[in-house]
Amino acid sequence: MPSTDDTSGYRLCVRAHEHVVAVCGREVDLTPREYEIISTLYTRPGWVFSAEQLSGDSDDADYSPESVSVLVSRLRHKLSEVGAPDAIETVRGFGYRLRAQACEGGEAAAMEAAEASNPLRDASWDLQEAVLAVEHAGTDDERRIAVEALEAARRVIEAELED
Repeated sequence: MPSTDDTSGYRLCVRAHEHVVAVCGREVDLTPREYEIISTLYTRPGWVFSAEQLSGDSDDADYSPESVSVLVSRLRHKLSEVGAPDAIETVRGFGYRLRAQACEGGEAAAMEAAEASNPLRDASWDLQEAVLAVEHAGTDDERRIAVEALEAARRVIEAELED
């Protein structure tokens, strides 16, 4: 994953293979849950993630959507200490996002092209939405439609993995 330039000009980098977050080359000491939040936000700079999405499917009562605001507050404090005070933005009523500018030059075009043509990623998102639809389906028709969407996403993922 490329590093992301935010509006203040600092460079935020999440090195997933190392479970490291760095700002301008300075590593930030994070708890596992803080790391999960920043790495989720980092996967889609500018996208808004709800507290429910950031808390994940954790069965841990201490890691509820309500606790996300506390974790984000701690994250902001730690990022501020290394020069990135406004990296995480609250979108009132919706959630949180990582503030970022588009990359310059060819890198931005490459990122846009990758973003536009990633069927596996798109099918994975469709699959996730279909699972939620099945969980929240109230009528038999809603369940049937949700199951059809699950099957369609499964077929796309299977085809992409075969290639």
